[in-house]
Amino acid sequence: MSLEEILEKIKEIEAKIDSLECKIEILEKVAGKGVINLNVEVPKVIVEKKPLDIRINENELLGRIILLVKEGFFDEGKTASAVANELIRRCWYPKDLQHIRPSLEQLTFLGILERIKEKRRKGKGLKWTYIKNKNFKIG
Repeated sequence: MSLEEILEKIKEIEAKIDSLECKIEILEKVAGKGVINLNVEVPKVIVEKKPLDIRINENELLGRIILLVKEGFFDEGKTASAVANELIRRCWYPKDLQHIRPSLEQLTFLGILERIKEKRRKGKGLKWTYIKNKNFKIG
């Protein structure tokens, strides 16, 4: 490598060093402020609640329990066995009484009933009671 080539390389390196020093100064000025602003736009989401029409035959177990709700049977907390006894009293009981608890849970999911844990009067443990949801209106 000749002396001229070496001098040319030195000048290129000096130019790169000057450029890097300039960039470092800019970064120090930006970092020296300690504040970096970042703007983010988020889309606006609007949730609409629409009434859900559910048509249930009163000959079905769900329909019969909804009739009990409408008549005020669930104004006070009732257990699944109390519901079964009322259905039997009215001769509305289903073929299998095991369907009552899942039906009550389904009505809880729909927002018609609320399910509350209560202590048993006798013995240990807790029991589920079902009460009419205060926000539910039957039309």
